[in-house]
Amino acid sequence: METTTYGSFSFKEIWTCDYATVTYCEELRMAICTSTSEYIPISDFKNIFLSISTFMEKYPIRYFLFDKRSLRTFHQPSMEWYFAIWKPEMKMKGLCDHFKILPKLNWFEKAVEAGKHEIFQKYGKDILDGIRVTYVQSPEGAIDSAMQIK
Repeated sequence: METTTYGSFSFKEIWTCDYATVTYCEELRMAICTSTSEYIPISDFKNIFLSISTFMEKYPIRYFLFDKRSLRTFHQPSMEWYFAIWKPEMKMKGLCDHFKILPKLNWFEKAVEAGKHEIFQKYGKDILDGIRVTYVQSPEGAIDSAMQIK
């Protein structure tokens, strides 16, 4: 298991697959899911996040960062499942603070905004009530934001 350091915080690898790596910092109670490929098939995407759900018992997660910088494909059904199913389930487990790092691609940001609009049309804007989503530029930015929330 590898360890990555951001600032003065160490994150140990707790899970990996062909498409992502998940690291965890016990001190912050923060998990980081880093995509490691340009595309994640929806079945693998769901498996990654369902695995994170099971980690909640062993690794209490208060803050969650999804680092999507390696992605080059936007997949609306994956985003819808993530927003409408996974995030509300995580809220029930106490995970309400989410951070995102998007790829530096203008079209990807526009696709995310259009996708959120579509999800809000289908499920209502209250789907994210009680869930804070913050877009950051780096893991250090997520840590800084989390430290301000405490």
